[in-house]
Amino acid sequence: MKKHSTINSCPFVFILLLLSFVSINAQEDSQILDRYKEYTEAAREVVYLHLNKSNYIKGEDIAFTAYVLDKKDKKPSFLTTNLYVSIVDKDDTILKQKLIKVVDGVASNTFEIDSLFKSGHYKIKAYTNWMLNFNEKNYFSESIRVIDADTEDYTDEKRIDNKIDAQFLPESGHLLNGIVNVVGVVIKDQLGFGIPYAKGEVTDKNNEVLTSFETNQFGIGKFQLLPEIGNHYNVNIKNTNKDFTFNINQNIEDEGIIIALKSLNSKVFVSLITNEKTLETIKNKRHTLMIHNGDEFDIMDVYFTDSTEITKAIEYSSTATGINTLTLFNENDQPIAERLFFNYEGLSILKTDTVTTDKTKDSVTVNLNFKAINADTFNSLSISVLPQETKSYTSHNNMMSYVFLEPYIKGTIEQSRYYFTDIDAKKKYELDNLLITQGWSSYNWDKIFNTEPDIKFAFEQGITIKANLTSKDKNSGKEINYLLHSVSNDAPRTFTANDTDQSFLIENTFPEEATTIKLSKMTESDGLLPATLYLQYFPSNIPPLNDNNKVLTPKPDYKLLESLSQYRSNFIFNNTNNVQKLDEVTIKSNVNNNKQRLERLTNNVGGNIDVLDEQDKTTYTTLTNYLISKGLFVEDTTNALKVFSSYSAEPMLIYLDDMILFDTSILNRYSLSNIDYIEINKTGIGQGLRGESGVIKIYLNEISTISNYDKSTIKEFKLPLTFSVEKTYYMPKYRNTGDSFYRSYGVVGWKPQLNIDKNGNTSFKLERPRIPITLFIEGITSDGSFIIEEKTVLMN
Repeated sequence: MKKHSTINSCPFVFILLLLSFVSINAQEDSQILDRYKEYTEAAREVVYLHLNKSNYIKGEDIAFTAYVLDKKDKKPSFLTTNLYVSIVDKDDTILKQKLIKVVDGVASNTFEIDSLFKSGHYKIKAYTNWMLNFNEKNYFSESIRVIDADTEDYTDEKRIDNKIDAQFLPESGHLLNGIVNVVGVVIKDQLGFGIPYAKGEVTDKNNEVLTSFETNQFGIGKFQLLPEIGNHYNVNIKNTNKDFTFNINQNIEDEGIIIALKSLNSKVFVSLITNEKTLETIKNKRHTLMIHNGDEFDIMDVYFTDSTEITKAIEYSSTATGINTLTLFNENDQPIAERLFFNYEGLSILKTDTVTTDKTKDSVTVNLNFKAINADTFNSLSISVLPQETKSYTSHNNMMSYVFLEPYIKGTIEQSRYYFTDIDAKKKYELDNLLITQGWSSYNWDKIFNTEPDIKFAFEQGITIKANLTSKDKNSGKEINYLLHSVSNDAPRTFTANDTDQSFLIENTFPEEATTIKLSKMTESDGLLPATLYLQYFPSNIPPLNDNNKVLTPKPDYKLLESLSQYRSNFIFNNTNNVQKLDEVTIKSNVNNNKQRLERLTNNVGGNIDVLDEQDKTTYTTLTNYLISKGLFVEDTTNALKVFSSYSAEPMLIYLDDMILFDTSILNRYSLSNIDYIEINKTGIGQGLRGESGVIKIYLNEISTISNYDKSTIKEFKLPLTFSVEKTYYMPKYRNTGDSFYRSYGVVGWKPQLNIDKNGNTSFKLERPRIPITLFIEGITSDGSFIIEEKTVLMN
């Protein structure tokens, strides 16, 4: 649909314009549309980390769940698999960093707060490689605090009341002579936090009071002003019985146009206002008003004729959910004013319907029910469980504020999650006041108009390996087959290099930490041989993030607490905790694997299971030889391994670690040293129609080192970058779980990836706390709904 509107000014009459807010070509030759569409065409992602706390005690773990969303539709991104997470100090020096595997838009992991950390503030960042292509803040960046109880006596910084900063910011960015302007106010302390309920008076050059205002709990307010060139204006502020005087410090422009907004019920009224002097020069000249959100847009021509004001009414239901930006361009297509507003309509926030507990003497199971959940959609949520009186959870954001607000603005927002918690008319009004103070959006029109899009950083899905052939193999004159042995939990794969190939690609590999790449060359005469290849890895390191954006630190209480020294003996953190964690992770993995193995060995249907011992592996060497010894007929070629029983003329179905092998060439001359046990079902009983010719199920060893392989057949390659293994979060141990330190800074639990079942239920188990707890719940569903709630649970 093509839509091109022309609006003339009309005194004292509202011109009602219902914007359809769909992508249109309003002007085929407009550089505004051409450049905007070109800039926003590429996909965008945004990432958010749900941290278990904001204030940590040295020795704890920083636990997080990562959510990667499509920025345009606000749904989980099913494309990205590679996420980089790093922690930097105040000098932006990297202390820790990880590559995390994302599945269905979700991942979780931990960082240990070890000897690298001292008392102070740190920044945790998360980003994808693709995000590096764009200027907007689509990545995650948030400040956390670490408290070293052995060196820090007090947990809070004291505010200096005689130092404040005040900024006065005109609506849409300009203070225009001779008309009433709305001016936003931000008053902050020396730490960057808003000063609540500060009162101010605006005076002119004769010290006459023109108007007054009061800031809200975040130090934000506004007032109206009719500025005149030649006059100057001061603001007198009273805070904690101290007086401060500031100049408004804004240039009064003789000519220009401003954008003013007013919200009423289901509409937002947009006024374009100029003065008489400007009207003389712009009358009947085209201006362009654009409404956009980084994806959808609408555009119209605007003409001033006889009036200095044009007003339009826009239905909220016709605009995008979330941030909308109004940009006004002059006749030369130069942006001259901009105003942001937020549309709450269409936000889908799910909350618990009921929360119940099942208590025993030592533990408690917390049951949550979500009646509004769509059982057919993918969902995932994370829950931080802290004492009800906690001072540890002071994050400024939740997932909704980070996805719908942070990427579109340039400034910092104190407690932005406030605007998305228990939403009401007051919070909508306060958010609009906040947006007045934000000025221009994060979209830089100078770069949009003057810089060609440069996509240098690719979407990443695992690690891609370029296997370069040696000169001998490149000149062999025939195709060569290579076997990639199992990488982490992935099945083996085969690759073919034709006689003209210089290399081949191994894509979508997900090696974990100490994992190496093991490759064999497959030959007809000699079986498997070590692969003589030169490998290149993409990515081979963690790319740097250019993060110049400021972040607010976790907000202190501005009240000195008792000395920490009296609590140093009441909680337990020590270096041996590291060893215990590694041991427990390994044991848990082995127990789970052994349990699965035992279930397979005892619950097989119709087949005979042979657990291979060292004598079998030495006697038969290859899988082919072993299967022949079991009375099967085997055709073993480089192209396929076909196995026949006496019950059917068709080849048997072959599974490898419970995955059907449609390409069985990887089993050509396959070494028995890689195999744990084999299930042979010659008749196919219990295997359905697909297995009526018989079934062979092969299960590989849990391989951790090359010693399990026949080194004469394999070449091992060490990777420069691997994925971090998801580690279990281990609770700190406390000697006293009833004192004020525990109630302020203790941890009750962390549940990183819970799923809601088809009945809307999820549950988790905790060591039973002695005090009331608060659940900090965040999550997503694949249909674009958000799960956000803070829920207090009594333990009586």
